[in-house]
Amino acid sequence: MEAKDVYVMLAERLSYPNPNSEHLLRIMRKLVTPEEGRILVQLPAEPATLAREAGVPEETIKRILQECTEKGLIIPTSKGPRLVREIVQFHDANLSSSEKWVDTELLDLWKAFYEAEWFSFMEMVSRLPADSYVQGVRVVPAWKAVERSHRLSVAELQPEENLRDLVSSADVIAVVPCTCRRSLRRCHHTVANCVLFNRGAEYAINRGAGRKVSADEAMVIFGKAEEAGLVHTWPFALSSRLNEICNCCSDCCQYFDGGLKFGTVDRTLERSHLRAEVDSEICNGCQDCVERCFFEAIEMKRTPRAKKLKAAVDVDKCFGCGVCAVACDPTAIEMKLHRPTR
Repeated sequence: MEAKDVYVMLAERLSYPNPNSEHLLRIMRKLVTPEEGRILVQLPAEPATLAREAGVPEETIKRILQECTEKGLIIPTSKGPRLVREIVQFHDANLSSSEKWVDTELLDLWKAFYEAEWFSFMEMVSRLPADSYVQGVRVVPAWKAVERSHRLSVAELQPEENLRDLVSSADVIAVVPCTCRRSLRRCHHTVANCVLFNRGAEYAINRGAGRKVSADEAMVIFGKAEEAGLVHTWPFALSSRLNEICNCCSDCCQYFDGGLKFGTVDRTLERSHLRAEVDSEICNGCQDCVERCFFEAIEMKRTPRAKKLKAAVDVDKCFGCGVCAVACDPTAIEMKLHRPTR
């Protein structure tokens, strides 16, 4: 079997539309040898079976499987180790691995793959009919914004939007590097602030990729992200149970980068049930909220009896993330429950 054939077979297992992608194959070659690739394409299988087929000691197979797990190529299951299922899972698992396995060359390979193919794929998909999209990521409102909103009762929040309860109810929590920010390196924001829960956290901790944190520590991480203007997102399409909440910037996050550039972010991102509302009497016209809004949902307008322009929210553009309210020093912005009229 040719070496390239092994890597193509691995790429095909990821359900990527172009398994012959030279960018993807370079990543595969960086991570595994042809001999290791021949073992991986046989998964799921028991180490003893793999050892017999390869004609090597079982301990050698176990070492290879352990290293590939640490690299994010293998997911443990009740039926034994298996290869990651698809390209997004591979991207996130590999790029959240410990520094032992992630060097500048690997980061550059992932960045080249994203810019040459993944981003172009998103542009192509943006031309498809709107009803062909599936919203697989939801916005989770900033907790500091919820706390600042005195007219909003916490009891009004949807369960999937109550960040405090989501964190406190998790069995295990871990923090790992943001995979998008780690590879693209386009912004100054903290890298180690992607928070995993439950099975996702256990997987990260067990393979040496994540640092276990308490619920209080997780809330501190989220609080700092909110103050930095990052948006909480939950990629719920990947799992029906809470496994991850990301702290996204608009420069590196793959949901926002293409979605904002192509005007399709509303087709993949589910809005929260909250919307920002500005009290023009309190607003001092500083425009901090305008600068922080990913969605261009806030603009400065003239109001009666005011010399300064005041912030105003376009409810149809607002995604209810709350980062504007967190930054509002005069507390002119609060979040309110949004009840669509149609």
